[in-house]
Amino acid sequence: MAGEHDKRRLTGGLRAEIQRATGRRYRIDLEVLDQESLGELRRPLRDLEDERRRAVQQARRLP
Repeated sequence: MAGEHDKRRLTGGLRAEIQRATGRRYRIDLEVLDQESLGELRRPLRDLEDERRRAVQQARRLP
């Protein structure tokens, strides 16, 4: 089923993003969330990554 495959891919991607952002693995049951909620969960993770990049760039410009 295409919907289930997409959801598994999305949950796998979210797990990777969470681990990349925090350096830790969390035992969060992402499978209980629907696709819309998973997409919304991805948004703050991306916002945090964007803020981190901006902070790094600013620190490089103004040491």
